[in-house]
Amino acid sequence: MTDFQTRFVPEESHPQIRALVERMLALRSRPEEFIALFQPDAMMHMVGDRRDWPYFGTYRGHAQILELLHRIGREFERLSDRLLNIVIDGENFAMRRLLEVRHHGSSQLALLVLGDFVRTRGGLIDEFFQYSDTATACRLMR
Repeated sequence: MTDFQTRFVPEESHPQIRALVERMLALRSRPEEFIALFQPDAMMHMVGDRRDWPYFGTYRGHAQILELLHRIGREFERLSDRLLNIVIDGENFAMRRLLEVRHHGSSQLALLVLGDFVRTRGGLIDEFFQYSDTATACRLMR
């Protein structure tokens, strides 16, 4: 390591959070494995008006969150999920993602921008807030 690196290049910050994010992205299409990343009493908030998007609401615990993931999976196929940027603050993080999906009913393709705010506890997701590109998602459902 050079003197410059020693003085100015920080060590990788928050390796546990980075590992959690990598597992989240890798397992998101597999709900039974993805749910293991959540605390048993975790909450997932799909933020928005349920009249605009039927998946909006608050889901508590593994059973409700898993049912939500299955409902979304029955309607949409995830084609790609790209992390655009991430900010980590202690055990919490925020990330912006670009998700490519196909609607099973219409076969329409769309790119959705998602904003996720996540609180962790003990290395697992404790609370998850997701903000979606609702205009694009609503077009897929019509």
